[in-house]
Amino acid sequence: MEGLDKRLRAYGRSTIPKPDESKIKDTIVTARKIFYESAEKSVVSYFDFLYDQTRYVRKRWWGLQLLLLFLAGWFAQAVKDVRMIQPMLGISASLFVIMVIPELWKNRSSNAMEVEGAAYFSIRQIYSARLLVFSMVDGLLLAFFTIVLSMTGRVIIEEMIVHFFLPMIVTCCICFRCLCSRYAVSEYMACFLALLWTGVWMQIISDEKIYRAVATPVWFGICGMAALYLTYIVSRLLREEWAEAQIRALSKNGG
Repeated sequence: MEGLDKRLRAYGRSTIPKPDESKIKDTIVTARKIFYESAEKSVVSYFDFLYDQTRYVRKRWWGLQLLLLFLAGWFAQAVKDVRMIQPMLGISASLFVIMVIPELWKNRSSNAMEVEGAAYFSIRQIYSARLLVFSMVDGLLLAFFTIVLSMTGRVIIEEMIVHFFLPMIVTCCICFRCLCSRYAVSEYMACFLALLWTGVWMQIISDEKIYRAVATPVWFGICGMAALYLTYIVSRLLREEWAEAQIRALSKNGG
């Protein structure tokens, strides 16, 4: 047996494999066919797929978001000067969004885009599911936070829209714009730009002349336009990620 093993090893070292490209392509086609046939036999419902995506999200970020809102609510109740609540809301809004950045950039930072692009579910479905999960959980947290502050009387709904939701939506626009940029924008750059915007917002609301010069309906209009732009940038992100996944798949197949 030892002599046979030695001869086999020697044969393996001396033989140069000559793969047949046509056979390789036939194997790929057959493997794909078998894969899709087996996948169709066990079709996953959308809710099961959505639930599976929640398992891949690190729950500590939701815990930190909840802690942030708790501290913001406690500060709003404890502070005596009501004018301190406005900048606190702006800072909390930006930090609330910044805590989501690591999860949004996780695919790129771990170089998993090509893996997900070759998965059974498209990259558009994966991103859509994760964004839907984040929007549902964060929506519940923000709804509870808004109701609690409104019931205490320390902050009215109009102030929440201007001082919390407006900077939060603009921060979301910055983050998603960085995420769908054609350049490789890192998560640290996205955090830096979000913090830079927070500093600009603090300067705006701290200057009474600038803040009072803009009427409340105008602030609402700005918030609405920011929300529309956010919708556009998210839809663009989903389209571009899907297109990039298709291009990578074609390049892998030699197309």
